[in-house]
Amino acid sequence: MKFTFLKLKKNRLPELKSLRPPIFDIEKFWFASLSVGFVILLVTAFIGFQFLYQQYFSTYKAQVSSENYESLINIDKLKDAILKRNNFVNQEFSLPKDPSL
Repeated sequence: MKFTFLKLKKNRLPELKSLRPPIFDIEKFWFASLSVGFVILLVTAFIGFQFLYQQYFSTYKAQVSSENYESLINIDKLKDAILKRNNFVNQEFSLPKDPSL
């Protein structure tokens, strides 16, 4: 009776990993790029939630309503500009003669 499984196989080829070591660790790069993408996704979701929350609950309007708008807008200048525009639009004008006739 022969026990062939006890013999060492010396004619076996070495594995490919032992012949050429990896230059670039792909698993580490994949994990790093996946984690960076996940962080970017979380940051954009947080910023989007903040914008949605501000627009939905209108918390910024409570701060603006207490301001004095008369100091921001010069009402007299605005009325003067409106009157000048209306006068310009309503004035009559005459068309010049057609020089080709």
